Amino acid sequence: MRALRNHGQGRVSLVEVRDPVPGPGDALVRIEASAVCGSERGALIEGVDGNTGHEAAGIVVEPGASRFRAGDRVGLSAVVGCGECDRCTAGQELHCRRGPRSAAKSGGWHAELAVVSASALRELPFGMDTGVGALFTGDALGVPSRGFGRVRSEPAERVLVIGLGPVGLGHVLVRAFEGAEVVAIEPAEFRRDLALKLGARAVGAPGDDIGHRPRLVIECSGRPESIAYALDVVDNGGVVLQSGECHSDVPINPSKTFIRREITYTGAWYYATEDYPAMCALHERGLPLAHMCTHDVDAAHAQDAITDFLGQQAGKVLLRWT
Repeated sequence: MRALRNHGQGRVSLVEVRDPVPGPGDALVRIEASAVCGSERGALIEGVDGNTGHEAAGIVVEPGASRFRAGDRVGLSAVVGCGECDRCTAGQELHCRRGPRSAAKSGGWHAELAVVSASALRELPFGMDTGVGALFTGDALGVPSRGFGRVRSEPAERVLVIGLGPVGLGHVLVRAFEGAEVVAIEPAEFRRDLALKLGARAVGAPGDDIGHRPRLVIECSGRPESIAYALDVVDNGGVVLQSGECHSDVPINPSKTFIRREITYTGAWYYATEDYPAMCALHERGLPLAHMCTHDVDAAHAQDAITDFLGQQAGKVLLRWT
């Protein structure tokens, strides 16, 4: 089969590798479309043995220990649990007692075939294109939808989104669709313009005046200085929802920030089975998820799309494998 390989420094190519063979209970899926996630940036620059694709949709070849049949159209969830503990049986596999783990069993999903945990298969809404399906069952919708469930915003409420990578753009789309007045901060002009098309009321660069303090700030850059800014700019009694990964320490004065100002700081990482009905409801109501995609290309032309992605000249990038 063909698969994408990250060579480092933003260079990718298609290589021929052996078709994966599913283990007992695992599912085999023929990938029709995969999407590039913002979290892949490091691997694209540094290089890996293979690829780190984890947003995809396609056709079931072997269903494994799932309720699906060969030929069914499915999206893939990147995170699964043990399937047996109280959290997993409640649809909360992100908090699996034995630890959440990757659903991938055969490497990254930028490939023609993938072996995955059977519990990773998600039924796509009727008639949904598998390209949109890769966004629908991946980070692009899953993270913003879970974030909305954790911290709701009311119609006409002002919401600030910091950082307009793919997940940040998803937060803009979902919050604007739910009626919020979204303001977004992002250094890249291309992404600011895309946020306006997705429903943002106003956009600005870092350092611009955003006006009055919002009750909800969604931090998607993962940069320590942006996290500090989010905690500073949110209104007293407000909420900062952390959605951008950050593995660095951020200096915080708990008394000044949390006690005296009564700010709530929480996060949204990925989505779980319990979130999927709400995601399907967004689709049924007409959420224009496809508008996030700026590059929809045959996998053979992945290099140009990846170059634009790394240059912050792209929203979601879709690679087609059929």
